[in-house]
Amino acid sequence: MPELIHNRTLRLDRITDAAISAIQGSWRSDLDTLNVELHLYKGLAFAYRSKQGRDISVEWLPDHPQVRQVIRQITSTFWFTREVLPYGGDCEVIGPESVREKIATQVQTLYDRYQS
Repeated sequence: MPELIHNRTLRLDRITDAAISAIQGSWRSDLDTLNVELHLYKGLAFAYRSKQGRDISVEWLPDHPQVRQVIRQITSTFWFTREVLPYGGDCEVIGPESVREKIATQVQTLYDRYQS
């Protein structure tokens, strides 16, 4: 995702040697974020507890009373995908479209793997 391109995961346990170097530029004060809309269904909708500090809004959809809408800030599509995939059909990513397509592609790849 271009919006999150500056965010990196750094594994300190894999660094075997390091040195301090001076650099030009300014540090960002925080990670870039992206707002993602989720719809939660069935038992997950009723059992869901807001993730304090990450959820912007959590509400029941007025035209679909059994569906809970969550707007959440994420900093990494990798970790977000790992969080929502275990919920299967009880969790649907609505937008942004780029995140929805990325998860749909991963689900399709998983499906294809089990078909062969």
